[in-house]
Formats: sequence, C-alpha cells, structure tokens
Amino acid sequence: MRSHSCTTQVADPYRAGIDLGEQLRTLTPEVVFLFCAVHYPDPEELLQGLYDALENDKVILIGNSGDGFYETRIAADYGAVALGLNSEGRIRWQISAQTGAASAPAETTRAALQDLTSGEQPALMFISVDFHADASEVEKVLFHECPTPVVGGLATDDNRIDTCLLFCNRRLIRDGIVMLAAYGEFPFSIHISNTLQPVGKPGKVDAAVGALLQQVDGIAAADFVARETGKPVLESDRGIVTLRVTNPDQPEQTRLRSIIPDASNPEGTLGLYGGIEPGRLIQVCVAHPDELIREVYQLASDSVRADFVAKAALVVSCAGRKWLLGGQIHNEVKAMSDAYPAGLPMAGFPSSGEFGPMRQGKGYTRNMFHNMTYVLLLLGDEE
Repeated sequence: MRSHSCTTQVADPYRAGIDLGEQLRTLTPEVVFLFCAVHYPDPEELLQGLYDALENDKVILIGNSGDGFYETRIAADYGAVALGLNSEGRIRWQISAQTGAASAPAETTRAALQDLTSGEQPALMFISVDFHADASEVEKVLFHECPTPVVGGLATDDNRIDTCLLFCNRRLIRDGIVMLAAYGEFPFSIHISNTLQPVGKPGKVDAAVGALLQQVDGIAAADFVARETGKPVLESDRGIVTLRVTNPDQPEQTRLRSIIPDASNPEGTLGLYGGIEPGRLIQVCVAHPDELIREVYQLASDSVRADFVAKAALVVSCAGRKWLLGGQIHNEVKAMSDAYPAGLPMAGFPSSGEFGPMRQGKGYTRNMFHNMTYVLLLLGDEE
C-alpha cells in the first residue's frame, strides 16, 4: 500500500482543494480521506478544487468537518488535511451516503449498511455522522447488525454545536451519514484509549430517554453525580466529568458518555453526547490531562506490531480531549511521530463522538460509540 498525507491552510476553499489535490496527484489515490475545519464559506469548492487537481473522477472521497484537524506533523485549528491511499488494487472501495440522520438515525444507518453489505462482506468500514443524529441509535445498528469493524466519528464544528459538513465524493452532505467499505484481505488494527480515573461507586441506570439520563440508583441523575463527586455538575466540567458505561453481562464492552452541562435541567436530568440504556452500570470519571497524554503515548507505542507494516493512520479523537488538553493537544500527534520516527502518513479530526470496537483477545468486540476517546486505525501491509 502506498499513502500520502498533506495539509493546507489556504483560506480560499477552491485554492485549498487545488493545494491538496496537487500534493496527492502523483500518488494516484484510490480513496481520499478529507477532514477540515468548519470555516470554509463555500465548502463545495473545496471538493471541486481537489478533484480538479487530481484529474481523476474515479477517486472515492469521504470525510467531514471537525474542530480542526490532525496530520503527521501538526494539530491545527484552521485548514484541511487529506490522506490518500493506493492499495495497488488489493482493496476494493465502495461508498454510500444517506440523509435524514437527525430524524431517523437508525434507519439511515441501516440503509447505508445495506448498500455496502448486500453482496460481499467488507473487511473494514469507516463512518462519518452528522452530530445532529442520536449517535446511540446509530450505535445500536452498528452493534447488533454489523459484524464488520467500523471506525469513525461525529462531524462537528468549532464548539458552537451549530453546523457540520460531510463529504461523499463531489457531494456535500448535510443531516446525513456517509460510510466507506473496504473489501479484500489486508492487515489493519484498531486501538482505543478511553481509560479515565473513576470517582465513587457504580450506579445502575433506572431511567433514560434518548440522550437524556434521568434516574440512577433511585435518584435523579444529577444528584447521583453530585453524590459521587461531592459537587454539582457545572458548565466548567464540560469534557472533564464523564460517565463510564459497562454492561454487567459483558464488562469488556466499556464506553464513555460525556455530560453536556447546559443540556441539563432543574429536575436533575443530564444531557449526554449519546444515550445509555436502562440497566447499564455507570461510574463517574474525571479526566486529567496528564493521564490522557500518558495513555495516548502508550497506545501509540503498543500499536507498533512486528507482523504488520503500518502505512497509514486515521485518528478520531474527542473534541472534549482537545478542550481539556488545550495547548498540549499536540501530544496526540507527537505520540504517533515518536512511535513511528520514519514518518507515517496520518489524518484525523477532533469529533463530537467516536465509533470503534474494543480489543478482545485476537479480535474485537462489536462496534460501539464513545466520548472522550482516542481512536486509532492503522492500515498497511504484511511484514
């Protein structure tokens, strides 16, 4: 597999697309992952410029906006990153885009899956989702109906929670889901970092509707958090106070749910970036910058495998981690450059939520939705 990643911080969207496309043209990519900040005034021109410079309409393009972007050498707030892949024909790629994610997230996800799995089963899938969709409903479909590992995240903006962008080839998709399937035999690995320091004791979820957590351990959800932490949830806790969710029957299936303080109400309901089913166990966790940084360096180091030559990396990291780490966010890029000193083409974005399975023995769990999580996908060749 050949790959190349590149960035641009050209302000004009068409010229930014030209800049990226010219840097990728000699690779003759089969597929391009494109992630950008949300600031471009005419994002369709970004896609047009990239295709015009590539001079190849057959290239498959998937991507979305995020709270900035990540690349091998930089974590930036403005501009765009592109990662091109050329498998020399070993991988067959197919893409599907569906709209209506906000009103029907499960049905939209299911339609995209049916497009991509009606014949041959993919080896791997990537997903971009509009943040207006209830990601926990997307998760249910991916968990129960999709045996293929799926990695990706929720597109977002610069923390205004106003609008976002999805890309499907030359098309700009709003209120939708875009999925890319990779068919064939090729090595890949998925690594997830989401260990936070627990506080207090676990509690059982009694009542929840959608992304609203209502009652835990017989008391209001906000009261449960206050009981375990010794203080109420504040606006300043955004990205810091998080709930660890476990299934009592399958404790290895652990995910995080971040609290949205301004989506809570006086009755004690807590708004979350994704729902929690009643019956699940939750434990309040507090994120500490030093712990996040230490774990991502460990993850990057552990990702280096003797039987697998990594040729490209995709990173989806929660925007809450970026808010918490501030100026230290460059560590989420530096960890990878330290682990791969020869250089590894990489692209990624800070998201409003992350999709990916957890490691389980030599394989993976079913697909799950996470918050405050760092997801790394490596693609490459056999040793």
